Amino acid sequence: MVKKVPNVEMARSIANRFNKRFGDTFVVPEMMAQMIKVPGLDGAKMGKTEADNAIDINSPIDQIRQRYLKKGITDPQRLRVTDSGDPYNRCQSVYPVHELVTDGEVDTREIAQACQSAQIGCAACKHRLVDSIAKILEPFQEKRAQLAGQNDYVKDVLHEGGKKARARIKATVESVREKMGIVLY
Repeated sequence: MVKKVPNVEMARSIANRFNKRFGDTFVVPEMMAQMIKVPGLDGAKMGKTEADNAIDINSPIDQIRQRYLKKGITDPQRLRVTDSGDPYNRCQSVYPVHELVTDGEVDTREIAQACQSAQIGCAACKHRLVDSIAKILEPFQEKRAQLAGQNDYVKDVLHEGGKKARARIKATVESVREKMGIVLY
């Protein structure tokens, strides 16, 4: 999100200058108020440039499970399954992702309470996390696999999408050309 701030600011500046000079034409873009940080396996921000820290959405679920089991950071002060844990403050990469992907606030509270009362171990918590990730990723992975061999279909969808986009912006482009005095021959 932070990387996109200069792009949004530049678009805002261009839209404001154009609107001031030629009248209201463009919607001035706003930054999204909420930034979501997805922690990687090491607890730092997940990013595609950090291959060891990230989960590839195209990876098989078993591979994602193995990566979380090996590298996902849970409460380092919890040495035994019978020790209580602190998911809110000491689980750097597992519980924060639970809060993003696990169904419902009740489920995440249940997981936190089970951790705090030593009713669930870190490995079981990681398994539940990957189960939640799988619920989200599997439909996308299935659709991607279905489309993988259909290059012509994908090209047709992109072509049709381009036609719809051009039709949608045509009036705005014509208005901009007219306001700026650009005549096409």
